[in-house]
Amino acid sequence: MADDTPPSETPAQRRLTTDPERIREWAEARDAVPVRVRDSEGHGHSFARRDEMGERHEEATWDEFTERFEDDDLVFVYHEEEPAGEGMGFFEIVERDRAFERADLGRDELEDSLRRGETVTTEIVETQVVETEVVERDTIESEVIDTELVEREVIDSERLSRDIVDTEFVGDDTIEVAVDETRLDTIEEIERYIVESRIIDIDIEQDQEMERDVVETDIQLESVQRSILESDVLRSSVAADDVLEREVIQSQRTEGDAVRSELIERRTVEEELDERRRLVYVFEESELLESEVVGSEVLDGEIIDIEEYDRLEAGEMETGAMGDESTASPESEAGVGSTNEPADASPIELSHHEQGKDVVDESGQQIGMVAAVEGQTAYVDPEPGLTDRLKARLDWGGHGDEDYPVDSSQILEITDDAIVVRSE
Repeated sequence: MADDTPPSETPAQRRLTTDPERIREWAEARDAVPVRVRDSEGHGHSFARRDEMGERHEEATWDEFTERFEDDDLVFVYHEEEPAGEGMGFFEIVERDRAFERADLGRDELEDSLRRGETVTTEIVETQVVETEVVERDTIESEVIDTELVEREVIDSERLSRDIVDTEFVGDDTIEVAVDETRLDTIEEIERYIVESRIIDIDIEQDQEMERDVVETDIQLESVQRSILESDVLRSSVAADDVLEREVIQSQRTEGDAVRSELIERRTVEEELDERRRLVYVFEESELLESEVVGSEVLDGEIIDIEEYDRLEAGEMETGAMGDESTASPESEAGVGSTNEPADASPIELSHHEQGKDVVDESGQQIGMVAAVEGQTAYVDPEPGLTDRLKARLDWGGHGDEDYPVDSSQILEITDDAIVVRSE
């Protein structure tokens, strides 16, 4: 809408018509064409001179204008006389009901005249609107009303430190170790945002006093998108101009003055994490690196007879000498006992030197160990242990209740390592 009405003209000179041909004559006389005004409120139909077309103007053909004009049930309000200056003069395109409310004629009379395609001259009851330059500064508030992290992938991970907190053996070959770790992860994320923006404050500067009390603002969607990109809604730092040039944000008006925008942010993030982990290890092999006695305690002890200990040592030496192949006699190689006499020459004599020797039968089957010798009777332990053998060798203690006696007459022969008893 424009108004170049000279001061001498009055609202009564304004005319109303719905005749497309009359409207076209008026526009062509002023070198004007029908246009559609982008992002405007209301029906958006208007006229503009060809040399004054702006970025918001989208030219329409006369057929398109006529079809929309009739479909939207509009009325063209104008001045008949051509303007004295360079402008197009006063004109308006308004809804039919609004035109009827403002006209001085009765509704029925005006409706009939317009239906017949007549041009009606009538007084328009309305405060004159003056064209003025208005600078509007809007304060926009944006709020994230929905967000979804649609993708998150760790592309690199670096362990910065690891400290052992606790160690526990949970089995003979299994150990649990608790550790504190610090890790640096590099992550790629994709997040979808739904942002709702509203104008919360309007600051208007104008070059002259306006005759309207209410200023209807028409916020540009690009301004809303820019405010989102320059706010702290997103985690990434982006150049607003580059994003707006690529037109990757989708915005649309909703009820009231709100604008809802949808955008997707892709970002690379570094996160430093402190974690406590439980590690379980199973031993595959072990190796003794060093050993040190850190404590010693005597559990049992006694004083032994020196002469008996000396005799025991001497007997072991003699037995070792007799077992030497270089000094052994033919008789000993033939299996003759320690008496160096044939087995049937004289009875076997027992001594304390036989204590600790194995007792076997004629077939070589072991039947026990000599635990003690008393006179010419050997007491045999049928299930000797290592301790029993040591005590028998050192003549510590006697025989037990479970040891059974073997008389020397039952002995077939005595060797360096064993006593052979008759099987009968």
